[in-house]
Amino acid sequence: MKQKGKWLIIFTTLFMLVAIGTPVFADDDDDDDEKYEHYQKDHDEDYDDDDNYDDEWKNTRESQAPIPSQTEFWNIWSREARNNPAQPLPIDAPTEVLLINDNTEKRLYMIPQDGQLLVSSEEFVKALGGRSKFFPLTKINVLTNGERELIVRAGSNAAYENRVKTPMPVQAVAYENSVYIPISVAANALGYRVSWDEEKTAMVLQTF
Repeated sequence: MKQKGKWLIIFTTLFMLVAIGTPVFADDDDDDDEKYEHYQKDHDEDYDDDDNYDDEWKNTRESQAPIPSQTEFWNIWSREARNNPAQPLPIDAPTEVLLINDNTEKRLYMIPQDGQLLVSSEEFVKALGGRSKFFPLTKINVLTNGERELIVRAGSNAAYENRVKTPMPVQAVAYENSVYIPISVAANALGYRVSWDEEKTAMVLQTF
């Protein structure tokens, strides 16, 4: 009987320890959930805080070795607020230039300025078969080509590419009741790559 009584006491003690310990583990799980939610919330706020995020990124870059500046090209839109006014251009004076798009050819007036080649945004999108809507009072031009949209305004170097505000290398210019922008911006935003054909003295467009 004494042997059985000892085993009963041991069994009862173990049972009570397990019963008492179970809520403790459950409480730990709840704490972990709260910590995870707090961690997630903090990181969401940090990610949404553009100023803090940019400052942190800037400080990180400054602490590293300097990164060489990217070369600018007149026919490629880097989508950054920078420009190289000294870069050579295919033409050195305002003139009409042949634009080749597949089997379609059209001559467009182009203006070399500050290392960029400006073209009438209205005439350019029409050459692609797209549409243009010009607002004379505000000098805003809305260009659409298929599902692509580009909005530019004379006097501003900010363009809206598919409703996303994006910097251009130079300001758009109002000229002859149209808005002139870099041909790189016009082409790249509307789905084309532009290059210069020296033999044909023409701009050649290719879809990408």
